[in-house]
Amino acid sequence: MQPPAHSLASVVAVQPVEPVQHEEHPEYFLKDGTVYILIPERARQTLYRLYPGLLALRSSVFKSLFSLPRSENGKDAEGMCAENPIVLYGIVRREFDYLLDYLFGGYPGEEYREEFLISVLKLSTFFEITHGSEYAVTELTRLSPFDPALQLQLGRQYRVDHWVEPAFRILMSKPLSAFTSLDATRMGLQYFHILAQTKALIEDERRAIAYTEFPLVNHWTCTTPLHCAATWRDEWWNGIVRQLFHPDAPLPLREILVVLEDVEIPGVCAACQRGTVSKLKESGVFLREEDMICTAVQQIMSLQTDEPVRASMRDLYSP
Repeated sequence: MQPPAHSLASVVAVQPVEPVQHEEHPEYFLKDGTVYILIPERARQTLYRLYPGLLALRSSVFKSLFSLPRSENGKDAEGMCAENPIVLYGIVRREFDYLLDYLFGGYPGEEYREEFLISVLKLSTFFEITHGSEYAVTELTRLSPFDPALQLQLGRQYRVDHWVEPAFRILMSKPLSAFTSLDATRMGLQYFHILAQTKALIEDERRAIAYTEFPLVNHWTCTTPLHCAATWRDEWWNGIVRQLFHPDAPLPLREILVVLEDVEIPGVCAACQRGTVSKLKESGVFLREEDMICTAVQQIMSLQTDEPVRASMRDLYSP
């Protein structure tokens, strides 16, 4: 049975597919260039004419590509003419332009600095341009502000390992309610899950600490033990606990310990305060939060390697 004249099949059949025309890049179609490269995008296909020597000098990928034996077609070989260019699938023209700007000593301006540096980092990693990656990492670090979620994203995507822990720690200090969907997307599901789970464990730990008052350690030289104990109890519930659950800036547990060491509590003698703080330190109660964060850091740093993949393969094939 033939489809009716107004069917979708008949419409598709009679619609010609217009080929996307190549357009020469306005800046990087160099008249004395000897290698032709095409960036195919849905809306346009951009043709570049570049210097293979420069690309091979900077990029080990291009060096390997240009060292491959040429076919017997000579001038018609891949990359040697506009009709048969080297096609770079999956590369975005704007990002490739930024990479060429860097290689040729250009700069798009401060307005596009972050985008420029991210593109240089991305494509330098892809094309194995070592000094390009190093340049981008150095300059991105100098950005002010450098969004920690973006820093973590770039660190995990392009293996800038020394960015991951400091960015994660900054994000750990941020209230979970303040995270945007962009923050979560940039972090990635696994990293965000580790962060959210760690924050939940820390919240439980804080509640447990707040619920049980740490007793004052009366020093044998104290002449006002009852007064010291009552004052300490008041400080615990109205000072320490309030700092633990401050709505805007709750103090990390380790910082509360530092404050207790450095600040004199009016009404508690120095001997009792020193003894109590020393006992707190020995108990490790106020160090558990840092231990949880360190455990989370170890988890995310393991994701920077292929060990999780190797472990899953071992589990899959273990007898």
